[in-house]
Amino acid sequence: MNKKFQKNILIFAVIFILIILLLNWLIKSGQASRNKNQTEDFNVYYKELLARCGQEKKVYDCCFNSVAYMASNNLKLAGIGCNPGLKLNAYSCLGSYKWCEMIR
Repeated sequence: MNKKFQKNILIFAVIFILIILLLNWLIKSGQASRNKNQTEDFNVYYKELLARCGQEKKVYDCCFNSVAYMASNNLKLAGIGCNPGLKLNAYSCLGSYKWCEMIR
């Protein structure tokens, strides 16, 4: 391979990596904005649950998603168990709350 070809490959690789990083940043900032807008619609109960989610990003994301799901479906935290006709549900990630919902 000649030097010019190697240089072109390197330039394209750097541009490609920069584009990927920019897209990742745009997606993350858009998600953060949507999360902030969504939390404004939460009532006090769900805002208190969200406040207990912690600061670690991976755990917080899962916790936030479980609170958002419960808020959108008007569900409450599961107690010791679920009443008849309801099943225990949660997301399968670290930080998710558990709730009871109707069996379908």
